Amino acid sequence: MPRVILILLALACATSGCARPAEPAAQLTATPAVAATPASLGALDWCRAVPLEGSFCRALVVDVPRGTLRLALADTGRRRERGLMGVVAIPPGEGMLFVFPYSSDRHLEFWMKNTLVSLDMVWVLGDGTISKIAASVPATKPGTADAAIARRSGVGIYVIELRAGGASTAGLQVGKRITLPPVEAR
Repeated sequence: MPRVILILLALACATSGCARPAEPAAQLTATPAVAATPASLGALDWCRAVPLEGSFCRALVVDVPRGTLRLALADTGRRRERGLMGVVAIPPGEGMLFVFPYSSDRHLEFWMKNTLVSLDMVWVLGDGTISKIAASVPATKPGTADAAIARRSGVGIYVIELRAGGASTAGLQVGKRITLPPVEAR
């Protein structure tokens, strides 16, 4: 029953505009929570259904060489930690943007605990230049020993995760530059 109340409260706030963070760019949108379980959802749906830290999931649209990407924001510590864990499907052109609270580029390492789909990972420098792409990072089944979980690292202040093959489909390449709307870690 408390979960139903939280979902109804979230929906009420979504329609009345209460307690949402300011949107720094026109393309940045808040999305209300929906009733569903993480195991049945794709990336953006999961983000909407699992509010963390009492806030709405935010998403943005990024222009890329071959179209646009709709990316859920992992802009808080809890969202970055959770990432796409438990997501069973990522539709084409969707994914997650990890935003870190750094003012300069850093070495960022990810491990794919409970990541149920194979991913492409794209490290992006503060100026929008793609510094590394890890293609087809393997999925990890729940219960896999920590030592056997895939790990990938690169340099940047942002990381984009897409379904495997998504980086190539979007035309993303190391050395190319993309423009991200102004986003900051919260």
